[in-house]
Amino acid sequence: WEVATDEGFDDVVASGTEVAGAEFGHSVHVDVDGLDPDSWYWYRFRLGDFTSPVGRTRTTPADGAAVDELRFAFASCQLRTAGHWTSYDHVVADEPDLVVFLGDYIYEYPGGTGPLRVPLEAEPADLADYRVLYAAYKTDAKLQAAHAAAPWVVTWDDHEVENNHAADIPEDPADADTFAARRRAAYQAYWEHLPLRLEPPVDESLELYRAIRWGSLATFFVLDGRQYRTD
Repeated sequence: WEVATDEGFDDVVASGTEVAGAEFGHSVHVDVDGLDPDSWYWYRFRLGDFTSPVGRTRTTPADGAAVDELRFAFASCQLRTAGHWTSYDHVVADEPDLVVFLGDYIYEYPGGTGPLRVPLEAEPADLADYRVLYAAYKTDAKLQAAHAAAPWVVTWDDHEVENNHAADIPEDPADADTFAARRRAAYQAYWEHLPLRLEPPVDESLELYRAIRWGSLATFFVLDGRQYRTD
């Protein structure tokens, strides 16, 4: 992996090598230290002779720094089988500093037609199924472009696991015996496919709640209203 101050990578300021293990879906999560605050950077990955598309990200201003403006977009509830995500074209064109995703990155529903089809015969039940689901969503070129345009702050709601579940309680009480394994698989797939500065899920949980400060201008309180709730 490489991080540079320019899109052409003439000024590479950080680089390294990570092992993309099969146990975590060959995903890589790099937490880069030593970057300047309030700055744009570009990043890419290399594997053998293949070089990935270039993504753009930025660092937050220093705590307490005077900041005049912040441009951010938020999104949620992207049900792939329901239609095309044309709004991401506008997100990219607006060049936001930040994209905040508020939950339901995937829906557990199979179905759809043509390029919007989710190739599952039933709702996901294990890690392999959830990986197929994310793979179908991630093929969307507009979503890819939005991820490459700016850093994302993400949290989940219910459909990343199952409709209307509450903590460790499934929507259908009849599924109580199998729900823990299903939720564990869903949490791992979420970690594999989204930009989280976290270690892989342990003890069947991910600590998504946090606060993100944008200098003296704004504070985002990122909530997890699904993992911590009563039925």
